[in-house]
Amino acid sequence: MIITIGRQYGAGGREIAEKLAKTLKTPLYDRKLVAFISAHLDKGISLDELDLTYENLYGDVSPYETMFNNLNIKDGNYLFSSQSKAIKALAGKGSGIFIGRCTNYILKDSKSAYHFYITADDDFRTSRGISVYNKTLKELKAEDDKRSSYYNYYTGTKWGDPVNYDITINVGRVGVDGALKIITNYVK
Repeated sequence: MIITIGRQYGAGGREIAEKLAKTLKTPLYDRKLVAFISAHLDKGISLDELDLTYENLYGDVSPYETMFNNLNIKDGNYLFSSQSKAIKALAGKGSGIFIGRCTNYILKDSKSAYHFYITADDDFRTSRGISVYNKTLKELKAEDDKRSSYYNYYTGTKWGDPVNYDITINVGRVGVDGALKIITNYVK
């Protein structure tokens, strides 16, 4: 089972994805992990050699705990083609939860993929922005503009358009745990 999650900044998408990964015992692939994997695939290292099991990624003695210490990705457009190949390879290998990186578009033809978009009203995002990220709504929306530009440029479609997802969830109305329940019920 493949789950992709697109999200507005400050809407709780990352928290939902992390809880979903724990609930389903499924690896979560985010921007940094996808960049790490694509760099290794480009060097000829196979997915099997990376051994990206849930236990290795999140276990008590995870070899991946410190793997990002020297990984510095300043360019949001970092090797889109290379990352797309990595995402497709990971999805072809087994279950996973993918957050961002245009994964709903990249995996749109996968029959085993479910696509979700996480959104929230400005009041929810304002509160969460301050408490979780120490950022204003204006700063959150500036990040959304970057995500939107990236997504629109590489996919030729509109970021956040409900037609590109199975379900769009307003976390401001249902909460993080409510969104988690909606997703788990839907994929079952």
